[in-house]
Amino acid sequence: MTRAFQAITAEPWAIEPSWLPLLAAIASRNQSTPEFESAKDWQKRDFELMAGPAAQRLAGAHRTFVIDGVAVLPITGPIFPRANMMTEMSGATSISMLHNDYRAALDNKDIGAIMLLMDTPGGAVSGINGFADAVAAGAQKKYTVAHVAGSAASAGYWIASAASEITMERTALVGSIGVVSAVPKQVEPDKNGEMLMEIVSTNAPNKRPDPTTEDGRGEIVAVLDAIEQQFIADVARGRKVSIEKVIADFGKGGVKVGKSAVSAGMADKVQSQEATLNGLRKLVANNRRLETLRQR
Repeated sequence: MTRAFQAITAEPWAIEPSWLPLLAAIASRNQSTPEFESAKDWQKRDFELMAGPAAQRLAGAHRTFVIDGVAVLPITGPIFPRANMMTEMSGATSISMLHNDYRAALDNKDIGAIMLLMDTPGGAVSGINGFADAVAAGAQKKYTVAHVAGSAASAGYWIASAASEITMERTALVGSIGVVSAVPKQVEPDKNGEMLMEIVSTNAPNKRPDPTTEDGRGEIVAVLDAIEQQFIADVARGRKVSIEKVIADFGKGGVKVGKSAVSAGMADKVQSQEATLNGLRKLVANNRRLETLRQR
């Protein structure tokens, strides 16, 4: 079993399951290669292109840009608790970076609204609810729209649901509410003829639950269900619906596209990134005019 795979399976994920083996493959690459440095350069250019023409980098931010008083914060790729090789190499996102950039936008007096520009399959559970809480609180201070350019799945939707509003492209995807865990179990010797045996102390049988047994699987599912309950509760809070509606109508772990997502109450409207940005620019301009009038 590789160290990369051990890292991937060490915690629950609010992510589309097909991404877990891909993440393990990325983690196995050598970050010292020339391709790594090239990837970082292209990543910076890509964020600028995502933000749009005339975008200027926000002071103190890692990847947020500003257009006419609107801060555009890209949330792309898998989401990790902290910056690491994969966030640098693959255009992924870290929760620590999101906190930094969102706080910078909230504290900047020249920023009147914020757009979370999303295309993410989700990520590690750690830290997601904390950032969702930060968005819920920040949206009370500055109008915050989550615009889904590609997908806001699982942990991505957890974050998006905390925004003031969710807009999405016609073919964008939202949902995948649920938690997954990849639990490794060695069933035969490795290529060296060795087998790893874990022996747990007497009073900690659930420290290493066996996923092939009913009791072991039940222990793992109990943890995932507890996290899922919080996920669902936060989505219900953000979308201002009941927990029962989230469970019944928000995809049951699957995703919904465009108009179907809006009809289900998972998003507010289908429109382009440009339309969302222009709406926020008008909001900022109107608020500035009103503030000028109040000061006269």
